[in-house]
Amino acid sequence: MNNNFDRIKDEELARLAAGGDRAAFDEIIRRYCRPLVQFVASRTAVFQDAEDVVQETFLRFYQNILLFDDRYSLKNWLYTIAYRVAVSTYRKKRPMLLSQEAIQQRADVPVEAEPADTGLWATVKEMKPDDCTILWLRYKQDMKIEEIAQVMNKTKTGVRVHLHRARNRLAKIINTDKIPVVASNDNQRREVLVERAE
Repeated sequence: MNNNFDRIKDEELARLAAGGDRAAFDEIIRRYCRPLVQFVASRTAVFQDAEDVVQETFLRFYQNILLFDDRYSLKNWLYTIAYRVAVSTYRKKRPMLLSQEAIQQRADVPVEAEPADTGLWATVKEMKPDDCTILWLRYKQDMKIEEIAQVMNKTKTGVRVHLHRARNRLAKIINTDKIPVVASNDNQRREVLVERAE
């Protein structure tokens, strides 16, 4: 891995990769493989399925790299591809949870334990796939409304409405005490997730 890539922005890496620079393409994979696997994993119980979706994502990215417009976000483009591949792959399946331990065991880079995955995020992952996706993109990936709209192929208004409804559904679940009591750090995340307004 070329350490000089650490200072290069995603869009420049995409330009280099489009020009045939294999090391730049490898750096894009290094930056986004783990977050994409975690994102897709909320839709499947089989880790290999999440890996397959991400592999297909990078394959489609590579095949269409010349179409990438570097005025836009590479991150959004990759998440859009991953979302669409995941939706088409799992359209008829109800997703099951992939445990944080399974992600940790298989990830190239060790991840810190996230207590939220045993409480709030485990609950979110049991919600409808689109609810889970929109909450994950907004709060785990810290995407803006415009970015989520692009990824999920919705209008900004549609995203705002869906996000509002997903937060309300999550609040109802939390208020019925269906999730376990967790550390105070998770409680803070819960408050932010439920009460944060757009």
